[in-house]
Amino acid sequence: MNKKYLPHFVWALIAAGAFVVGLQANSESRNSSALTGGRSASPSQGLSSRQNSSDSISSSSRSRGRTARSNEISTSLSSLNLSAEEITRLGEEFRTARGPIARRLAFSELLKGLTAENAKLIREQIAHMPQDSPEFREFHYAWGSIAGEQAVTHGRDTPKRDMAATLAGWASSNPDAAVAYFNTLTPGEQNGASLMKWGAAFGLADADPYLATQFAADRLAGGDKDASKMMHIAAAAIFRGGDPKEAMTWASSLPEGPLRGEATSKVADEISKNDPQAALSWALSLSSGDGRNRAIGASFANWASQDPQAAAAEIASLSGAPRDAATFGYATRVVHEDPAAGVDWAATISDQSSREQALIDTGRTFFGKDPAGAAQWLAASGLSTELQEKIQRSK
Repeated sequence: MNKKYLPHFVWALIAAGAFVVGLQANSESRNSSALTGGRSASPSQGLSSRQNSSDSISSSSRSRGRTARSNEISTSLSSLNLSAEEITRLGEEFRTARGPIARRLAFSELLKGLTAENAKLIREQIAHMPQDSPEFREFHYAWGSIAGEQAVTHGRDTPKRDMAATLAGWASSNPDAAVAYFNTLTPGEQNGASLMKWGAAFGLADADPYLATQFAADRLAGGDKDASKMMHIAAAAIFRGGDPKEAMTWASSLPEGPLRGEATSKVADEISKNDPQAALSWALSLSSGDGRNRAIGASFANWASQDPQAAAAEIASLSGAPRDAATFGYATRVVHEDPAAGVDWAATISDQSSREQALIDTGRTFFGKDPAGAAQWLAASGLSTELQEKIQRSK
């Protein structure tokens, strides 16, 4: 297999409606309009305002069924019986079209006539497109959904990265066959620059989010450090169904561990964008552990961006690990608008390990926004020399 350059995994964003492989969103990207109207509450103000194994993921929870994208594709592909001359003509229109609408219309006509037999000729019409362009990705996804292994293996000898997109399409239409093929690949082929594991994960999520969950569990069992990030893909697919309750049930049913932590964090993050109190209520209902704490932290990160005073007041009603988790989420959000308040909140976390990590995160942000103010804070902080060095390491 040719080694192909690994840029940001742009094509995957269309399949998932979210990340990755910037799979984890930076907190700075969240809407911070609620914070811009004034200084965030300080810790004292807020506190005084109110006194893993794959076998454990059950296939019986697949309530959504296999809603593969191929079901959508099958109703539109092959609706035109294109001759070679017509394909060539449409290809010319696609390449020379003036404006995105005309180009899209020509491309759509090509996709409507796509068959396993004419796919290579149609590919010639879009071969000039960048490998991360929507048309290049969508064509290969569609080809993979109708031709499976034939489409995937065609990419072995092409200079562009198309195997992952075709594998995603195949996994969306025939998950079992696509996974069986994936398992025949060497570890280098699965994890390398061709991004095959991500193609499998996105395609399985399109077929059934619970299949993507199982895939992530299998990857974790095999030692894949990226396995937990794949839970964002499954979560995004579940949320596309428009039922937050299903997403909450899915995440809370997972066994404690890194997969559950990613899942609960993602679900809480999505819900708290619209209703942080509902997200917090759900997070507090979870069994204690990292998954619960991360869900609480995600809830407060969004709450802090919407109404920092109310979020600070809510922290006062919590105690123990939930309070630390809430403070962590709050501190690492408000620091982007009010660096001094962010580090002050981080310093109130009781658990030493969490407190130090929060101080590192908020301290580095402080240095990035106000080097002079951060230096003054750090000099008077009383933090250990080792911790101060960590904070300054990536300022």
